[in-house]
Order: sequence, then structure tokens, then C-alpha cells
Amino acid sequence: MEDQVQDNRFRHPGGLEMCQCHRLVFAGVCIALLFAAAPAWATTWVDTDRTIAIDPLRGADRKVDYASLVRIGPWDDRNYRLTEEDLAYLPANESDPRSPLPVFFRVAFRRELEKQGYETLSHDPMSALNEFRQRFGGYQIDGKYYGNAVWRDDQYFISLESMEEAGDQDSVDVRYEVRVTSPNGASTSAVAISPVDTQKLVASTNGPNERQRLHYSHNGGSTWTETEVEYFHDWPHGGTPTVEWSSDGQFAYTVLLGGCGETCLILFYRSDDDGVTWTSLETEPPGSPRRLIAEGTSGEYRLHVDQYETSPHKDNIYVTYRDMDGRVMQLGRSKSFGDRWSEHSFSNAPLGKRGDVTTDRAGDVYYAWIESGTQEIYVSKSTNGGASFGDAVNVASRNGTGFLPIPILTNRVPDSLFADTDTSNGPYADSVYLVWIDSTGPYSPVPTENHGRIQVAYSRDGGTTWTVTTPHETSDHLTVDRWQPFIAVGENGVVHVIFNDTRRSGDRLSMDVFYSYSTDGAQTWSVPERVTSEMSPKIDDWSEFGAYSGLDIVMEDLVAIFTDNRHEGGGTGDSVDIYAAGITPGGSSIGAGRIPGARGVPGSPLTLARLETGELQLAWSPVCGAGDDYAVYEGTIGFFDEKGLVQCSTAGATTTTLAASAGDVFYLVVATSDGSAEGSYGRASDGSERSPSQAACFPRIIGTCP
Repeated sequence: MEDQVQDNRFRHPGGLEMCQCHRLVFAGVCIALLFAAAPAWATTWVDTDRTIAIDPLRGADRKVDYASLVRIGPWDDRNYRLTEEDLAYLPANESDPRSPLPVFFRVAFRRELEKQGYETLSHDPMSALNEFRQRFGGYQIDGKYYGNAVWRDDQYFISLESMEEAGDQDSVDVRYEVRVTSPNGASTSAVAISPVDTQKLVASTNGPNERQRLHYSHNGGSTWTETEVEYFHDWPHGGTPTVEWSSDGQFAYTVLLGGCGETCLILFYRSDDDGVTWTSLETEPPGSPRRLIAEGTSGEYRLHVDQYETSPHKDNIYVTYRDMDGRVMQLGRSKSFGDRWSEHSFSNAPLGKRGDVTTDRAGDVYYAWIESGTQEIYVSKSTNGGASFGDAVNVASRNGTGFLPIPILTNRVPDSLFADTDTSNGPYADSVYLVWIDSTGPYSPVPTENHGRIQVAYSRDGGTTWTVTTPHETSDHLTVDRWQPFIAVGENGVVHVIFNDTRRSGDRLSMDVFYSYSTDGAQTWSVPERVTSEMSPKIDDWSEFGAYSGLDIVMEDLVAIFTDNRHEGGGTGDSVDIYAAGITPGGSSIGAGRIPGARGVPGSPLTLARLETGELQLAWSPVCGAGDDYAVYEGTIGFFDEKGLVQCSTAGATTTTLAASAGDVFYLVVATSDGSAEGSYGRASDGSERSPSQAACFPRIIGTCP
């Protein structure tokens, strides 16, 4: 395929010249950089005291301006090894946003990613900064290592006051994990990505130091900052971490457990600055940073927000919890962005635990829980935004209790149940999904005789009937333990699941986090892939790996969060921490993209011309994103929701000739993919997707564009 080259040359201060060229390979972007030599008289200092200068004569390639590299990242003497060919791995915007990664590391990271099959990267993976610190220890200058760098006067400078000992390494073992908590000692976690800006994330963890902690990241998870919350009466807040966002990303939400003296309080907090502070509710009467959802409850609760654009109950907030004594499942609901709350009791339902809640496109609410006695799974549905619920429906039975003894755990497998819904416009839209831990056989008090497995249930009829599948191999059920699952459904309808897995540990005393996905509504599953690069050994701590992990997806950004106990220093010292990991989501190619010229998609728009024969000729630009063919529709102007089929295929051509129709008509071209899915019909002025034709050639599954 021929390259289409757009010459966008510009010069950085210090003589860094870049040339950007677009190559049509997998709809990606290939970036080439050209480095011009700096004047011989220029002196570039690398430290804040201006005592150490870059010596261009030490460089391996005279065509490279090594001094200019400090405008991308802090200086490291390993930069001297770089050649012009090495630097071609970096995109033109490598210095924006700023990140204190030396250039040699950026190049090595991208080399390794390319080896693993990643064609292009628009930014560093979220683990990059922590990976550099863990693998390389610091910035190497004259045989010594330094830990701190600052941005000043349009370049990075090293602080020589923070020398660290480290060993030199020449290669990067690419990992996608980044440590969230510090110091050691944290378990159970939750994460949520802003629905309008995937660079912004919030997380909640149990610990360090026996409190529920809140964290935020504004650079896609590359680094995390712990933030303070005004606790209630300074009581330890254990609870069960949970975080969410409002549909427009204006607010982040969390729930904490407080005041657990004679009784426990479930308290709601809101942030209006992307998780930096949690005092937004102070601006509304009575001026408190928190709202009481319920009292006299246990510490088991989950938070959910109806984010679907056209839901009649959009931005309703739901919190599941249970009564401390009676174990009756309860629901807290707010229709005022968390300012005021009402509650609903499931007094006619089986006593339960470990509930979760999710909503579909119509705003219907599905409340799921584990029955306390039989350990069976139940769901109750509300069609009025949580005001009332129907009878409980039995989803599935389990082989045994979720509190299963297995070799890697001393305190048994924690019971958990999580829910999500397909709010795409694909063939499995409005499917409801549940995931939980089960045993492969009857319960045994002997840990080595038990084996955990993951189960996923789906319903296509609004929660009336359910089908159960397994998102991993089953042939190894007598040698492997799996537990602690979480589930998330992407905007293209792909179902994503993570879980802890001991398959790489012969004695079942160490685990990794694994990931699996389904493109057919949880009927079949991909071969699980390992997320973690290092195993975590058994934790000798009462909380062990926590009660659960977390997972969230917005567009093509999939992030997992989990408890980790790897030997971080390369020795034998365990370190119990919370890690986050960016996962490349599977199944992203099943949808079709958009036609350029549509709202938000650059390119030449659809054109119409009348030929001398009287026929009409349509012409358009190639699809943005996945797609290999096109469908054509027509309708009457003024009735834009009614679109009749003209043809399901143009054989991949971006032009077609039609007989002219009578009246005032319009024409619409839609991308299709693999003869099985249609892409976007365009967006309305409010940003929502226009409805597909009632005579659509294929189900609509919208793929992403670069």
C-alpha cells in the first residue's frame, strides 16, 4: 500500500526537527523523526545546579542532536547509545504530555511493544513511569543514579541531591502494571474511568493503614495520587471500595463506611474536580461533605450510575447494601447527583449478601445478590428507576459456598458477585451479565481438594431466563484455582472478565491476574491472557488478596485494578499493594467504523452528482476504523428516521451509481465489516448516534476510529 505523506515540519528549541508521515496500515499512524545536529558552541546542562553538560562526542550517531532530548525527558547517559534509527520509534508528540521518562527508555519500551504485536502507540502505556523506576532505578549520570527530575526553562533537569543505588540493565521487560498505593499494605480495590475523558480515573482501596483510601490519575493511569477525605468521627473506614462517575464526567462518586461503634453508617461523597477533593456536597445544604445513605448496615455495598444517554432515569445513582442483622438486601437511590437519598427494602426476597446493581438502555434496574442460605444467585428487576421491584428470579445454583478453602488462601475465597449490561446497539444489546466464583465440585474442608472457577450468566429477555458459561479453560479444573472475578461490557458489546489464576504455580501457592473476553454475548470466550508480568505469592495477612478486584472500560481504554504481592525488589521480600493495569481490549475489530465527513470524523464528505445519463453518482472517503464494505440507504427529506435500503454492498468501492428517485430524497452511506456488522449512521446534533434503518443489512456494532 502506498504511503500518503503530509509534511508537517516544525522545529523544537535546541534544533529538534520532526517530520510526520501517515501510513495507511491498520488505520494506524507511522511517525518518523529527523534530528538535526545542534551548533558546536551550544551547552546543555542536565542538572539543576548546571554542573554537568551533555557531551555530543560521546554519542553513537553524529546525526543525532543529543542535547535536544532533554526537551522530551530527563537526561540519562544511556541516551548516548541512541541512533537516528532508534529515534524513529518515537511519535512526533512524544514530549506532550510531559512525562519524566528518559528517551532511551521510551525507545526501548516501544521496541518491545512492537515485538509483542502493537503496531502503533499514541502515548506511553500506563505503567511506563513505574516500569522505568522499578527496572532501571533512576537516571544514570556518570555512573551514579538519581531519582528526581523537574521541568524548568523548557527542559528537564536532574536533581543531584537524590542519589539512589541501582543496577544497569540494557533491555525492558514490558509490563503494563503500575503501583497505585504506597506504603505497603492494601487490599480490595475499585476503579472508574471518566466517561468523557479517559485520561482521568479515580480509584478506591482498602488501606494502606486500615482506612479506605481514594486515589486519582489525570494521565491515563501512568501515575496516581492519594487524596484525603474528611472521615466521619475519625473512625477507621474499612468498607468495600466502590467508585463511579456522572454521565457527563462532572462528578466522581464514592461510598465509605463510617461511625462503626454501635452501628455502621454508609456515607456518600462527591468530587467535582476529577477526584482531587471530595467536598463538592459542601456547597449544598446542610454544608456537609457527605450524605447519609443508611445506618445499621454491614460493610457490603456497591455503587452504580445510569449513564445511558437516552435513559429516562439517566444519572440516577444506586447503592446496594444489606441490613446488618437481618441480612435483607437494600437499595439506596439518589435522583439529585447524590444530594438526597431514598431507600428500598427487599423484604419479600430471600435473605442475601454481596449484591450488585446495573441498568440497561431503558433505565431498567437489575439488582443481583447471593442468597445467604442456599448460596444461589438471584435477580430482581425494577422498570421505574428503582422505585419498586418485581419478584426475585433464580439465576443459577452453585456447587458450594463461595467461602471456599484453597491452598493459596488461609481465610478462604471471599464471596463476590458483579453485574454489568450491554448498552451498545449491537446484536446483544440490553443483555444483562453476572459473574461470580464457584467450586468445580462439592465443598471440602481440605483446601487441596477444592478448586475455584469463574461463572458468567447472561439474560437476553430482561432477566427472566439465564444461561451460564465459563470464561476460561475447564480441562485443568483439578490443578488450577480461579477466583476474584470482575466484569465490564464495552461500548461495542464485547464482554470483558478478569480473575485471579494459579495456573503458573505448580503448588497453587502463587497467582496471576488473567483476562478473557467474548464477542458473542458470553456464549463463547477467548483463550485467557495473562495481565500481570510477575506472580504474586501467598499473602500471610488477614485480608490476603482482598474481597475483590475491579475493572472498567470506556471506548478502547480497559483498566484493571487488583491486589498484588510480587517481589518488587527482585529478591524475596513480599509487598502487598494495589496495582492497576491497562489491558488491550479484545474483540475491538468486530464493529465497523464511520464515514469521514460525519460529525467528528475528518475527511471529504459524501457527495452527490447527476450524470449525463440522468443517473446519480454517490462518492465518499474510505471508512474511518474497521470496515471493508458499504451499505446505501435513502429516505424522504424531513423524515430522517425512516431509511429504506438501496443496496447492502458496493463490493468495497467508495462510489456507486443509482437510478434517480422521485421527490425530495436523501442518501446515507454506512460502513460494514465482514458482512456481519454495520457501523455508525452518524451522530445527531446532541452527539447521540442516529438510529439504524429498520431494513438494516446487518446488526449495528460501531467500531472505534483511530
